Amino acid sequence: MRLTRLDGLRGLAALGVFLHHMAFFCGDRAADLPMGLGWSLGWIIERGWALVDLFFLLSGYVFAHVYGAPGQLRRAGAMGDFWIARIARLWPLHLVALLLFALIGWGGAKNDAPHFILNLLMLQGFDLDTRFSFNISSWSLSVEMLAYAIFAFGARLGDRALWRITLLTVAGGLAWLVLLGYPRGVWPGEMILRGPLGFFIGQLLWRGRAVAGRIPASLLLAMLAGGLWLEQGAYSPILPLDLLCWPAAVLLALRMPWLERGPFIWLGERSFGIYMLHLLVIRSVNALWSPHWLGGGGTMLSHATIILLTLSCAEYAHRRIEIPGRAATRALWAARQAENADVSAQPA
Repeated sequence: MRLTRLDGLRGLAALGVFLHHMAFFCGDRAADLPMGLGWSLGWIIERGWALVDLFFLLSGYVFAHVYGAPGQLRRAGAMGDFWIARIARLWPLHLVALLLFALIGWGGAKNDAPHFILNLLMLQGFDLDTRFSFNISSWSLSVEMLAYAIFAFGARLGDRALWRITLLTVAGGLAWLVLLGYPRGVWPGEMILRGPLGFFIGQLLWRGRAVAGRIPASLLLAMLAGGLWLEQGAYSPILPLDLLCWPAAVLLALRMPWLERGPFIWLGERSFGIYMLHLLVIRSVNALWSPHWLGGGGTMLSHATIILLTLSCAEYAHRRIEIPGRAATRALWAARQAENADVSAQPA
């Protein structure tokens, strides 16, 4: 069963990251917002980067749902199918976005051949310089792939081993943030652990879904608000967000049927395209004209153009790159498997 309501939540999270980056690269400030928009959009402008951690938690929950049956990844051929599915999901659009960023921004200290190769192999998130080369949003792909690898390793060993790895990963990530976490934001030493930490918190949430499903909505709303309030403290904001806010958001989303309706499903299906292409659009539009060239009217025109182009590019990417890319990758893998089967069946 597909968790379509979580697709809607993922779409909203992608939109939040996009708006955060648009505000950052266009020079917008929360203080400039009208009073009526102050808190909600103000939080996105200042803290929208944290929605990436919601992506990680959603991935962990969905992976536990899809691969949660004990021994599912221990059967013959399951591990190869698992990795091909992951590559087919992420790499085609990542490759196209990387080539486009290289086309418009090659050169300098970071956008060079060594950094391009690391990006091509989706290893950019493990190196500080490479993380800020080409498509800087794509750093999360590396740490998400790391979370997949840890999950696959544990699932291959068995459910008991996966349970222990889940607890150790969450405990280790939380200990790191308690001891070395940076208040009011993140520092590079936190970025690699954010993926596995959020992913395996999502795994724990799925494992406890029977109990979590009985938590009153009022308490979940209190957790959501409490996590947002506590993240202003003198510790890493990822702690209250990952432990309170994002789990509550997932559990509330599962109770909201409107998240599986038209515009939210549209956003969810195109969330990866929005995430991977929005910086390309922002940079291109900002290169053509300053967002403040006509004062408030110019800013509104610039923002509207960026939003319209980003959503249009995400639509095109979903239909012309993501879907065909997944199909082609899976077809190549199936052909390779059939070829190997034919070879092994031939008499010596």
